[in-house]
Amino acid sequence: MKKDLDHLMKEMKVDALYAEGSANADPTIYYLFNGVNINGRFVKKVGKPASIIHKSIEREEAAKTGCRLINMSLIDFRKILENNRNAARANALVTKFLLDQLRVSGTVAFYGSLPLGNAYNYLRQILSVNRRIKVFNSVHHDLIMQARETKDDKEVARMRSAGEGVIRAFDRLIKSVQKMKVRKNAIYKSPGKKLRIGDLKDILRRELFDNGLINSNGLIVAQGRDAGIPHNSGQDNQPVELGRTIVFDIYPQEIGGGYFFDFTRTVCFGFAPKRYEDIYRVVKEVQDYAFDLLKVGTRTLEIEKQVCRFFEKHGHPTMLSDRRTQIGYCHTLGHGVGLNIHESPSFGLLKTNQNIIKPGSVFTVEPGLYYPAAGYGIRLEDIVHVRPNGRVINLTDYPRRLVVEM
Repeated sequence: MKKDLDHLMKEMKVDALYAEGSANADPTIYYLFNGVNINGRFVKKVGKPASIIHKSIEREEAAKTGCRLINMSLIDFRKILENNRNAARANALVTKFLLDQLRVSGTVAFYGSLPLGNAYNYLRQILSVNRRIKVFNSVHHDLIMQARETKDDKEVARMRSAGEGVIRAFDRLIKSVQKMKVRKNAIYKSPGKKLRIGDLKDILRRELFDNGLINSNGLIVAQGRDAGIPHNSGQDNQPVELGRTIVFDIYPQEIGGGYFFDFTRTVCFGFAPKRYEDIYRVVKEVQDYAFDLLKVGTRTLEIEKQVCRFFEKHGHPTMLSDRRTQIGYCHTLGHGVGLNIHESPSFGLLKTNQNIIKPGSVFTVEPGLYYPAAGYGIRLEDIVHVRPNGRVINLTDYPRRLVVEM
């Protein structure tokens, strides 16, 4: 959580944080600017309030951050910029001036979203003009991402609200399809026009937008064989057929930038063959089993192993026994969600995975089974929040049912 920044800075021996960029293009900047969409710079010394350096035209928006403000237009940087044809060096001199004004020295953690080559050159220039600082470099732990891994009540409330919007959108989609006509194993959206996968996506996009959400990172609606490949987004021109598995993986973001939600249900319109019912039951049982394993302090690696053993007990291959498998259970159990669709904690079987279940974390629980050659795949995905007292709350209030009656 953001309140942990000073603690983390002391723990990692970081004297100051420095970030620059646009909040609407960089989740870390958005986080540090308290959700205000401006372009600027952020400086925080350990144990001291943060300062935001902003453009004059954004002074009123900048005030919404609640931070100490420094108006860039009140400082004359023209000579610096005009006397240095090297843009990176000029910007480094501006940065040095600001850090000197705020009396920043020692180890500084830098953040931004420049391309790698530009960022490398910029940091070299900063170090060449400012001998009072050094760049914080941690191979294993990112300070800001550690803070973002756990969410406060306001963040969780926003994610819960986004989840409610996703569920309303999905429920309206299902009810819309149920009103359509069925003939010869096909669904017709209007006389003579079959319902297609692309139509389902269009309905979802409209419904999500009406609920203040946008699918900025994409959308998965995959049927049959495509459902058997976890991140296949689906073929828009494919007619929707009765009795085939369709994976709906919906992971939109608040409009204007902000928090994500991640939700998956697998359905068969009309009916489901028995083998699909059997597979669905296993996936549902595994998800329930995984919920029971979520205890504060438990390594996600150990939870992943237990999930794999459960699947293998039911006769399905996993990456525990075959690291290269592309069928059965062939991905990890979940991932953190927040201002990025994928954050910490991570699951998975890497021995280097040191993630543990922490109070305040928000993450997905999404087991699945995939058999593309057999023409189907099934995944269920809910988001959970670990309360400060260790209680695990499911933020996804939607039933798990395979068959949608038509």
